[in-house]
Amino acid sequence: MAIYHLSATVVSRGRGQSAVAAAAYRCGAVLRDTRFGVLHNYQGKRGVVHAEILAPAAAPRWAQNREELWNRVETRESRKDAQLARLIEVGLPVELSADERVALLRDFISRQFVAKGMIADFAVRGEAGNPHAHILLTLRRVDAQGFGPKERGWNGKAVLLQWRSAWAEIANQHLACAGHGVRIDHRTLEAQQIELMPGRRIGAGRIRRDQGRLPAHLVDRISEQRRIANDNGDMIVLDPAVALRALTHQKPVFSQQDLELFLRARTGSVEQFERALRAVTLSADLVAVDTIEGRLADARDRQFTSRDLLEAQESLLRRAGAMSARRGHAIPAERLGAALAARSLPVALRGAFEYLTGPGDFKVVALSRDDNATVQGAMREVWTASQFDVIDAKSIEAGRLNRHGVLVIEDCQRMRLKDLERAASVADQARALLVLWGDAVELRAMKVASPFQSLLERTPLAVSPKPAPLE
Repeated sequence: MAIYHLSATVVSRGRGQSAVAAAAYRCGAVLRDTRFGVLHNYQGKRGVVHAEILAPAAAPRWAQNREELWNRVETRESRKDAQLARLIEVGLPVELSADERVALLRDFISRQFVAKGMIADFAVRGEAGNPHAHILLTLRRVDAQGFGPKERGWNGKAVLLQWRSAWAEIANQHLACAGHGVRIDHRTLEAQQIELMPGRRIGAGRIRRDQGRLPAHLVDRISEQRRIANDNGDMIVLDPAVALRALTHQKPVFSQQDLELFLRARTGSVEQFERALRAVTLSADLVAVDTIEGRLADARDRQFTSRDLLEAQESLLRRAGAMSARRGHAIPAERLGAALAARSLPVALRGAFEYLTGPGDFKVVALSRDDNATVQGAMREVWTASQFDVIDAKSIEAGRLNRHGVLVIEDCQRMRLKDLERAASVADQARALLVLWGDAVELRAMKVASPFQSLLERTPLAVSPKPAPLE
């Protein structure tokens, strides 16, 4: 299944590195370094299935010429210890096709790097079981006149954390729209409340590992990874629910093959794998989806989930029903009339406006992104005028939520079931109004079931658009 990986390093002249050589190596190209008159020839490098340069619209024409681009980067830097470029490496979801992986990269790179003024030279490597990409980024903003000063703000830890979060969010969006239920998470396993130990990144392909002698540091990494896998296997045998919580966090509904692949990566031997598989298969926490839906599937096609996830779903629906029956945040009719009169809301959106100002502390809304912004802007004014404290999801941890609060969460079509349940739990305990916003266009494009979609279907009076054919 898809795994999360994003790492960042800097190509530095102080470490004897060259931007031209780095680009040639990662793209499998032949590039001449005009500064030293050296030809870097990596045309025979295997595994590169796609290479491309993305640049801001205002960038000069030479930005699309790989050799000229990176030679200009070298020429622009005079210090002998100069930082030349930033290298981002990301793991690509195995579930996506080759074209879908390139589309994902273009989307991520355009939003996170090119939009800020960077030039990105990226290459996709398509090794079986380990597709990944290298993204080489300029450190100076570029415009029609060429490179400007170095952007020191791109070096901060907060920026890297934002890139890591954005990669998970955008990759998950593409996975959902391609019809895959698997999700990746940029947070640590501890932050995800997963008890298993994280695996050790080896940094050597399987073929190389099988060829015999390896450097001492790689031998140590492989040994450490085997120890971690063995410890995880022991934990799973003792408590199979540990594996099910981790697996359903990635993929809420999974197959027998998914389970076996998951366990093989987290056990230290064939014998331990078989014990772990038996423990999970016989666990009361494993639930076959066909037994829930009342149908009998072929053994090879059976799908599973966890009892833990089913309980979270029941809790979410129970809270939704109880909160919908409350009336604490309804807007008085006279104030609602005045608010409508003061705004030129389209007739099609007045129903959503009235729904959000009506009784009930659990609201579910899915409109187009522009319509969401229009209605939400109007609602924030009404809630503020009614002495309600509007709080965004990122403020949940701050402890500000109370009975006078309105908790607003956007892009709920991408949220996991447990995250939705947790938001409902926090709002319910605080006796606050919970408003879940979704992008209807993206929701309709998603080819897999979304917990948010289930809320739209099961919550009385939830607002969603009338179906329209996809473009």
